[in-house]
Amino acid sequence: MNLAQLKGDYDGIFSLGSNCYPAQRLERYGLRPYSGVIDWMYSNSVAGLVKLLNHRFDSFMHPANMVIEGTIFDGHNYSVRDCFYDMESVHDFLASEQQEGYVRRLPEFRQKMQRRVDRLLLKAEHCQKLLFVRLNASFVEASVIEGALSQLVKHDFRLLVVNPGPRALQDLNWPLPYTCGLQLPIEWDPDSDFIWSEVFRDIRYVAPPL
Repeated sequence: MNLAQLKGDYDGIFSLGSNCYPAQRLERYGLRPYSGVIDWMYSNSVAGLVKLLNHRFDSFMHPANMVIEGTIFDGHNYSVRDCFYDMESVHDFLASEQQEGYVRRLPEFRQKMQRRVDRLLLKAEHCQKLLFVRLNASFVEASVIEGALSQLVKHDFRLLVVNPGPRALQDLNWPLPYTCGLQLPIEWDPDSDFIWSEVFRDIRYVAPPL
């Protein structure tokens, strides 16, 4: 699939990591109508992501699987890893609140995660055409993600995979039926903004009827 084939209307759009960047880009271009499950997490492990999709997010960020690995962002937040899915929460727990704050915030965090999981699963069941965006995945990894999504999503979907590259847009023309692979710069500057505008041009979020 190439970029031209990715264009069109979608009634659901989600980031699939590997960090906050895809969610930020979607938001900038008006393509993030709601929060996704892993928008603000580190999900560098494609194997962990595929496991998460295959397990339909079951017990994601369950306290039994969570460990505080340290601090991040100059010591501002805790980095909390889900050891089963190999993903990190990096925005939800303040290091200044220490262990007591982590324990106190856990119920609210779990409720937030469950709301987002329920929303994604509902969209996967009912939306006619979903778009997923993933930063960092090889061709082989993208094919595995595509396979997991094909089992999760009831109707149509597309997967956009972006890998960092030089200051130009390269369409990788991957021979995958539902996945477009691109290489492009991910800096936050006018040149990069122009390229991303081209990527998202003619991609629209159309809210489904109530």
